[in-house]
Amino acid sequence: MEITINRDLLLASILQASRFTSSRIGSSAGLQGILFINKEKRLHLYSTDLNTFFHTSIYSSEEGESRFLLDTRKAVEFLTYLAPGDIVIHIEKDKITILQKKSKGSFAFLSGADFPTPPSASKESQKIEVKTFEKIISLVLFSASKDPSRPVLSGVNFVEKEGELDVVSTDGFRLSLFHIKNELHLKSSLVPAEFLLELSRNIKEKKEISISYLDEEKMVFFKAENDEYTTRLIEGDFPPYERVIPTEKKTTVTLDRDDLMRNVKLISVFARDFSNIIICRFSKDGLTLSPKTEGGVENSTTQDCEFEGEEMKVAFNFKFLIDFLNSTDNEKISFELLRPDAPVVLRTKEKNYTHIIMPVRIQE
Repeated sequence: MEITINRDLLLASILQASRFTSSRIGSSAGLQGILFINKEKRLHLYSTDLNTFFHTSIYSSEEGESRFLLDTRKAVEFLTYLAPGDIVIHIEKDKITILQKKSKGSFAFLSGADFPTPPSASKESQKIEVKTFEKIISLVLFSASKDPSRPVLSGVNFVEKEGELDVVSTDGFRLSLFHIKNELHLKSSLVPAEFLLELSRNIKEKKEISISYLDEEKMVFFKAENDEYTTRLIEGDFPPYERVIPTEKKTTVTLDRDDLMRNVKLISVFARDFSNIIICRFSKDGLTLSPKTEGGVENSTTQDCEFEGEEMKVAFNFKFLIDFLNSTDNEKISFELLRPDAPVVLRTKEKNYTHIIMPVRIQE
């Protein structure tokens, strides 16, 4: 069988699918490949690491059906050097040959008899604008744990309750919470943050995404135009995050976001030598930042602020502050403080959003 297909579309689809193949040591060779199925003038691509599944399809010239599993690493490199335009794929028993004018390259199949394809999703789905979805995800994703030994904390928790929805993540040191009315009727689910990060990267150019649930398989399914993404939900008890959120404050400080970013990075030059800890002194005279060291007075910077309440000194891991500041483009940032050892609330003009950072205990 021969199929004619656009080289650019094929290359883009392979690169997208390859992000969902398995990279784990010891995984089978098949899971490192991509399954191709040609049917009714569509070339379908499937990839999986057994926890997540990806599927897309592009137009091909052939109505007939064929199926093969391919390690695409060399094929991608070969396609990259071909000229834009159509290519011909000649499919044989144990290999494919890619042809374009006087160039051709052959690539052997992997054994794909037992390659798993994703389960069928429910026809019942909720649609959401990509801009809205991306906004919510970008404000919480960075707070999820990257430690694989703590799977419950490595997800984003969607909590449905009485017509409202909390979208929350935490790694035990910080917490991000977005609270909205659940007009989309999303279900409570704990979705892997790594999957959501890859999903958000892939749907930026789309307008709308649909979401449905596979209750029996404990999976969630996302569809954006021809692209389909499925992932297993994380099982386990998410921490009672409501208990972490302070209900009172003694100090409120409002700062310019760009100045704060610049000053945190400035002091990070010295703080990196002292466990990444910076000292923040909040007072009516401004915010003074310095590293956690006896020489902190020499290495410091101060910026103006709007100040209300008691003067306070709090220590932070500067990386947490930078992550938060990178997540928002709001001009003003507010700190709400109760005690030097109590969770600190950071707010923007986004009323539905709360970010919390646990301060670092330091000896006076």
